[in-house]
Amino acid sequence: MRHVSQTLYCIAFLLALLSCSNHPGQVRIRGRFAHLEQGEFFIYSSDIGLDRIDTLHIQEGRFDYMLPLDGEATLHILYPNYSQLAVFAAPGEDIKVEGDAQNLSEVKVSGTRCNEIYTQFRREVRELSQKDARALARRYALEYPEETVARFLFSQYFLLSDSSTHHETKEIYDSLCRARPEDVLLSQLASAVRHHAILRPGAPLPDFTLVTLPHPDSKEKDKEKAESDTIRRKDFKGSHTLFIFWATWKSGSQSAIYRARRLRREMKQELKIVSYSLDFDRQRLQDAVRRDSVDFPNHCDFRCWNSPLVRQWGIQNIPFFILIDPEGHIIASGSDWKDDIEPKTKDLLKE
Repeated sequence: MRHVSQTLYCIAFLLALLSCSNHPGQVRIRGRFAHLEQGEFFIYSSDIGLDRIDTLHIQEGRFDYMLPLDGEATLHILYPNYSQLAVFAAPGEDIKVEGDAQNLSEVKVSGTRCNEIYTQFRREVRELSQKDARALARRYALEYPEETVARFLFSQYFLLSDSSTHHETKEIYDSLCRARPEDVLLSQLASAVRHHAILRPGAPLPDFTLVTLPHPDSKEKDKEKAESDTIRRKDFKGSHTLFIFWATWKSGSQSAIYRARRLRREMKQELKIVSYSLDFDRQRLQDAVRRDSVDFPNHCDFRCWNSPLVRQWGIQNIPFFILIDPEGHIIASGSDWKDDIEPKTKDLLKE
């Protein structure tokens, strides 16, 4: 009799779990925007949630999107103005995105605790300085270590920041690991945490070997030759060099290419540029190379965030720049050209 009771209890428990959602194994994201009748937003994932760039089709100011999921995922909605919104998803969840197309910075995401926490964080961080924003991110990460948003804030405000110390970064990371010991994506950041500040100004650029892609307009015989071309750190000794990590699907990338070319024109000294694309669509990349006049070495293995050098150097956001002096030491690095790179370029233009 006791065995029967346990069996019935297990069945009832499973039925209760299934009844929690009308779409187990999927996340549903519904959006409603004022001042927008129809249009398209793009959606992609920075982890395992989505292996492609997908499209949110908006009709009469609304969209309804279903995505199969095996576990937690961080999704990014990319707006037409190239700003973006992070959304945290898990199987069976219903998420609502509501806002005004004329004021995308105040879009509200609700339906789950994690997204509501992040909506509140975005409201509080809007007017803060970089230092105060990092302090707020620290507070939120330590207050909600069990939520996916904590991992996201940690990556954005600490792993990506040269201003955060290695000690502080490791301290927060260890706290998150204690709260989420089975979080595979969090454990995958261990290497980035170990290598945090590896690209800090003053440090030598780590060694590398990259195979370059042929220019899409090259002749066939030249393409075959170009496929075997490699570039190494030693090839750039004696010249200033600018690395650009970018992708056609990421906002700000076209501007990054333009800024690099402009700096090369304005510098009296030689400036070499290396393009490192995180694209996964060859044709799309080739079209961008033609359009943006990428006439410098371009590497892409079409593995996106899984590209070995991206993981080895701890690149967590793009576009990302690394400016190197003729001796191979890093002058500046970061994802914000104006704050991280431009001040050092002004010094170079005076020389």
